[in-house]
Amino acid sequence: MTTLDIVLTDLTFPEDLEDKFCKFRLIVSVRYRDSNNKPTFAREVLPGLGPRDYWECEKGNKNKDNYVRHATEPRVDMDKVDISQREVIFSDLDVQKLERIELELLDIDIKTGLEKAVQNAIKLLPEVALPLINPALPVSLTLIRNALETSTGVKVSDLQKSLINRAVGKEDGAARQIWVHSQNLTDPPEQTLTLTGAGKQGDYSLTVTMDVS
Repeated sequence: MTTLDIVLTDLTFPEDLEDKFCKFRLIVSVRYRDSNNKPTFAREVLPGLGPRDYWECEKGNKNKDNYVRHATEPRVDMDKVDISQREVIFSDLDVQKLERIELELLDIDIKTGLEKAVQNAIKLLPEVALPLINPALPVSLTLIRNALETSTGVKVSDLQKSLINRAVGKEDGAARQIWVHSQNLTDPPEQTLTLTGAGKQGDYSLTVTMDVS
């Protein structure tokens, strides 16, 4: 079994990006082939799915405690973001071959009822899975997936797109895609990967480290 440890180390956005697009949430997706050669995805959201889980970079909110924009550059100041808020660990994956990493950057609109997004997603789960969602723990895509697998005894190769969209806020309009880019992985994958490209109002650059064990 394989463990993937992925850490975001840089997130740079367009210098003139409008303030209304500067609350960031990231979907990390890794496509791989399992031991049966079946294409499978592992997905998680950073910094989380909670209503306050985003990287606040709106200049108008610079006096707030959760403001993490760099003082002089259009980027997230990683020194202000604890590693627990920018790291995802995929454990016990049945990996035969890693194929691709995809990073999707979302802007969060907290005025559209983001606090209801996760609850709406949980309503899509079968009743047998609901007792396994611990209300005392932060909800994540991994937690939802584990609840489904444990309750049904069936491996979930990928969550339904509608469930993911609800959980991250896309279906309710609370999250808007502003950039997405993917890159094929080498074997073994490079330890540091930088994905760049055009997105909402300019070019973005995201760098992650990947440790495979």
